[in-house]
Amino acid sequence: MMQRILLFLLILSSWPLQAAAEILAVSDDQQRLLGIEVQPVRSATDADAAELTLRVVFSPDGEWAIKTPLPGILQRTWVQVGDRVARGDALVTVRSPELVSLQRDFLKAMAEFALQQSALERNRKLKDAGSVSSRRWQETLYAFNIARAEYSGLRAQLMLAGFSEEDVDRLNASAEVTPDMTLRAPADAIVLERPAMLGDHLEGSELLARLGEPDKLMLEGVLSKSAAAYLAAGMEISMQDGGNQGVIVLVSNVIDPATQTVRVRAEPTGIAGLTPGQLTRWTVRAGGELLTVPSAAIVKLDGVDIAYVRVPGGFSARPVTVRGTVGGWIVANGLVAGDEVAVTGTAALKGMSVGMGGGDG
Repeated sequence: MMQRILLFLLILSSWPLQAAAEILAVSDDQQRLLGIEVQPVRSATDADAAELTLRVVFSPDGEWAIKTPLPGILQRTWVQVGDRVARGDALVTVRSPELVSLQRDFLKAMAEFALQQSALERNRKLKDAGSVSSRRWQETLYAFNIARAEYSGLRAQLMLAGFSEEDVDRLNASAEVTPDMTLRAPADAIVLERPAMLGDHLEGSELLARLGEPDKLMLEGVLSKSAAAYLAAGMEISMQDGGNQGVIVLVSNVIDPATQTVRVRAEPTGIAGLTPGQLTRWTVRAGGELLTVPSAAIVKLDGVDIAYVRVPGGFSARPVTVRGTVGGWIVANGLVAGDEVAVTGTAALKGMSVGMGGGDG
């Protein structure tokens, strides 16, 4: 140890003569005596930080919750968990007294609308002939608009209750009221959940079925804050043991307080070989070369991140831009692949930098 200190002081006495070159002159023997070891800058494709484990999930616009719009009793179920359904297929049938009242009100509104429409046409002809006063014409328009609004509103309520356009048109034509409403699949999907049982009394808004569209998938995972620090939206990823590609679309800025993890989300460019719930491994493909160095390679000098790069005759203190990840740093700029950086003995090199006129970090 005393030999290292004496050597350090001897080297320090010669720094002013070398400052202009901004090179810390350290011979191979001095490097060995000071305990300075180097490691090469690595490409992130060879680093653990470039691998992600992501779960295949349904995308937000590919998952559906089918709920009862009106109170009633679950009368029939048409599907089981795991079934594939096409758009428009029946899922469940609910028997509801409120549906009867809604249809009755709709039919009354339809009749009133038809009556006011006839009155409007009749009074328009009389108005054109000058036989209807302006006030009478305004009253006719008002009554027509009120009837049309009531009819349109009740038609929309029937649609919300699970009626299709064809169901409403059929009710329009036949005037036959039914207590049953059949809820149908809004898209081609898989039945993920069907919690209600036959005979259940439903108060309204209970979940009757949950669907997922198998062609709308995405990838989600959680990483430690440090592991996620080098990721950014727009980075491309490749699936290991598969030909799928993807793009990172979210690196959350919120840390889970319980697990201290960060949520990462990606979108695959294809869904071949992907199954909801499946755990998959992906490799990050940066938009350019992504480099890593060990955590010990980066030191602070005057508040700036510095790496000591071995050059002919010694070391160069090189400013770098880095982001933390597991066990090291991701280098944004300042280094190139193949550079050899000091990973031990950096305190001695930092002392040399301070002696050449640098700050005290």
